[in-house]
Amino acid sequence: MINEKIGDYDVTNALGKGGFGSVWMATSSEGATVALKLLNPQALDNQKVVKKFFHEAMILAKLNHPNITKLLEFFPDGDNYAIVMEYVEGIELKKLLQQQKGLLPFNHAYKIAVQSLDAFQYAHEHGILHRDIKPANIMINKNGDAKIMDFGIAKMGTTASHDTAASMLSVHYTPPERFDKSREIDQRSDIYSLGLVFYEMFAGRRAFSATETSQIMFSHLNEIPEPPSTYAPNLPPQISKAIFKALEKDPEDRFPDFKAFKQAIALEQVEIDDATSVVDLDATMADATIDVGAVDRRPASKSEALTSDKTSDKKKTPTAMLAAIIALVLIAGGAGGYFFLKKGPSGTEQATVATPTTAAPEKKPAAVPKAGPGQKNARGFNEVNNQKDGSIMVSIPAGEFTMGSDKYSAERPVQKINLDSYYIDKYLVTNEKFSKFVDESKYKTDAEKEGAGNVRIGRRWKKVEGASWKKPDGLTAIDGKENHPVSQVSYNDASAYCKWAQKDLPTEAQWEKSARGPDANEYPWGNSDPNDTSANFDNIIGTTTPVTEYEKGQSVYGVQDMAGNVYQWCKDWYGTAERAAKNPAGPKEGKERVIKGGSFIEGMESLRSANRDRYEPNYSSFLFGFRCASTNPKIVK
Repeated sequence: MINEKIGDYDVTNALGKGGFGSVWMATSSEGATVALKLLNPQALDNQKVVKKFFHEAMILAKLNHPNITKLLEFFPDGDNYAIVMEYVEGIELKKLLQQQKGLLPFNHAYKIAVQSLDAFQYAHEHGILHRDIKPANIMINKNGDAKIMDFGIAKMGTTASHDTAASMLSVHYTPPERFDKSREIDQRSDIYSLGLVFYEMFAGRRAFSATETSQIMFSHLNEIPEPPSTYAPNLPPQISKAIFKALEKDPEDRFPDFKAFKQAIALEQVEIDDATSVVDLDATMADATIDVGAVDRRPASKSEALTSDKTSDKKKTPTAMLAAIIALVLIAGGAGGYFFLKKGPSGTEQATVATPTTAAPEKKPAAVPKAGPGQKNARGFNEVNNQKDGSIMVSIPAGEFTMGSDKYSAERPVQKINLDSYYIDKYLVTNEKFSKFVDESKYKTDAEKEGAGNVRIGRRWKKVEGASWKKPDGLTAIDGKENHPVSQVSYNDASAYCKWAQKDLPTEAQWEKSARGPDANEYPWGNSDPNDTSANFDNIIGTTTPVTEYEKGQSVYGVQDMAGNVYQWCKDWYGTAERAAKNPAGPKEGKERVIKGGSFIEGMESLRSANRDRYEPNYSSFLFGFRCASTNPKIVK
């Protein structure tokens, strides 16, 4: 993409990739720097994703506020679409909070709070509910001003329904009414989310300490957080009380609008100065300028620059699908529906409609390759084929690695662990391989015995009749998905397969080392945030993908799909105590087994290699799969 021309804009640098789109720095024909947002090529045949992109453009077209990123243009580019926005030189509030040592200087936090309240009040007065307020969606420019971003799942209207957008939210900032479909979603839901952001800004920590999704949901529904002043004793009392009111469980008890919220935190300048003066300046920024040097602005590498070229011929937008989207949004989109904004000769905006193109034939996924005896993979590690199931296994050398993290209590302690050498499956066990196992052994899975399996619908888990490894969601058969990971399998099922294949499930330590390598990487590919080329996550695709799909996301050892696609069972019983320093195998007994790796539905937080969850051994889900390991595999000579 670097040095390419998109419409009237020259692409100069990569700003970020993730979700369903990529954002690029570009220069207009007049020399102005802009941010150019494009759909990722592989997302173009996903009706929900394309509609969401159109929707964001229409929302931004209605808004013109100094604290909301401004839409400059929206136009078709071949088979893709481009949103052109003002370029904000600065840093996400999320990253600012992560980098900050101690509390943010009060005057900085207060300025961001007031400007955010003004922006959201303006949006609501124009009939827009944001529905995804979180620190990652608030940009702070070089002058310390707030800019609200990402209106991709916003809604026009004073209330909103419970729809698939709920699965795209960050659970840490989700209001409790989101978990109950009988309750209404309105601007007070946005107030709750912003209250959680303010809590983090002023108190230096999240309102709830829970780390796992189910526990976080429970906290939103049932727990009363400590007042922010507990962690920031010098916080003006009206700020602490206002945040506390914004976080009431019942929307009726919150502020009716952002204007009332702003009035509740109103301070005189002398009060702002007094509150700021008590902050330890050694642990804060010294003035009102945000250090944008902390933001990664390095030019994209050659491989990153070629990513778009490599994927551009994969899938084209089907004509019928885009026609349906355009028709749908013109009917449901309110005043004007969706349109393409194009600047006229005099700078005025003109509405134009693009003609979608014809779809190219979809490529069939490649079969899982085979390894030759003792051959090395692209990362330089030996690979062998297992005799029984033909799987490629990667040799992981003996040595030390860092296990765990300080981020959540369930992941502690951080330890140096020493493992003997072992082998682990390069790919997840596929439907094809599991089918062979079932045919030979006549094995019945736990879900088949029960006649039902667990499926997540929205944010609720439901036991769905007929769900099994053959129909993971209870509706869709695996026909044509032979190369996808098997799912709707329990720990018992995974263990039975590995035993049949003359292998074992990996211990949690073996799994984590295979994922993060010896250098304590946060993700299998390193420490950069995931995007749609490294993992199947965040409901971008909405289902499993072939196990060979995400080569860019492989670990340092060349093991693939260690993040996203499906969660993976480990051999260990779940525990939180300190681990043995050499070859740890978890507690000797327990009630739940460990799973790791995240899934195609989960957000980026679940993809971290240290992330862990646990379930009972007979629990199966359409998000659960596995791979095997062995210290002494029987290999093809």
